[in-house]
Amino acid sequence: MSIGGFQSGFHARRVPRAQVKWEQFLICSHGCEEVIQLISHVSGEVEFELCKLEAERMGRVLLEAAANTESF
Repeated sequence: MSIGGFQSGFHARRVPRAQVKWEQFLICSHGCEEVIQLISHVSGEVEFELCKLEAERMGRVLLEAAANTESF
């Protein structure tokens, strides 16, 4: 199931864990049954896989970074 895209050239889809492409690199130590895949618009290949819990953590980190108004 496709669940949206990003301007950076990726879209996301949710798949059963059995459909993971890169099990050895999967970011999930919770035994989650579903995995979110980020797929390149250019190659159509799965570039990144993580579970919902890790996706939520990543989302929070990205939102915090975006909200940080400190300059370099």
